[in-house]
Amino acid sequence: KRAPIVTVMESPVCLIENIDGTLRVVQEATEYLMRINQPVVVVAVVGLYRTGKSYLMNKLAGKRKGFALGATVQSKTKGIWMWCVPHPVKEGHTLVLLDTEGLGDVEKGDQKNDAWIFSLAILLSSTLVYNSRGTIDNQAVENLQYVTELTERIKVKAPSASSAEDDDAEDAQFVQFFPSFVWAVRDFTLLLEIDGRQVNEDQYLEHALTLKKVDYNLPRECIRNYFPTRKCFIFETPAPPEKMAHLESMTESELSPSFQAVAFDFCNYIFKESSVKKVKGGLPVTGRSESTVFK
Repeated sequence: KRAPIVTVMESPVCLIENIDGTLRVVQEATEYLMRINQPVVVVAVVGLYRTGKSYLMNKLAGKRKGFALGATVQSKTKGIWMWCVPHPVKEGHTLVLLDTEGLGDVEKGDQKNDAWIFSLAILLSSTLVYNSRGTIDNQAVENLQYVTELTERIKVKAPSASSAEDDDAEDAQFVQFFPSFVWAVRDFTLLLEIDGRQVNEDQYLEHALTLKKVDYNLPRECIRNYFPTRKCFIFETPAPPEKMAHLESMTESELSPSFQAVAFDFCNYIFKESSVKKVKGGLPVTGRSESTVFK
């Protein structure tokens, strides 16, 4: 039996370029995936631009530097970048990290482009990390509007006569392919309380996703329906504002202890709970089969 090919990627490479609003697959990156014969655990991070997504992905890679961190208000990551590293917990597996372009970039101003990047992140990953800043309020949930358009962009079966039964069947099909969902709330400054009662992070998330007496519940419904496995991590600010621009060069001991503790729990959860990417029929995906998505 041929031994799996293990390849070491020293730094991230661009998987999908975004040039003037046009997305293009980078052939060199797919060729790299083709060489990975091991099962892959694929973790993608999405969220608004300039919210610290890249920092979390570097933590998962076990590196201080790798995915570009920007200290300015401009979005740093363009398109989708990929970093393949040996899985730190699951022997014989490769951890594929996908860092995506920030959504809602005012310089880009193209929501359709954002929706495609969001859809690709879901299609490729076995765990989707949604990164936001502040609190999970109504606005934060509505920023996940892209999830409401997924049915238009991702097709899992041939179109048939439209009916409520068909819609339910299609939703059930979607859930089979969708990743587990992790909401990472950054720079949280409030108390974890609901109606004066102390709650944990997961209860806080589920409360935010409870259907409200408002006109627009669609994002909540879609998140609840398409992501049955949900988890929440709440991070305080890692350092004083004047030091945030130098996050990449700071040592662990310079970060706030509470931030370090949550970052440790976050990485631990991803390493232990994120499953191998699977396709229809529950077959595990290798780098080689993941690369065929782009064909």
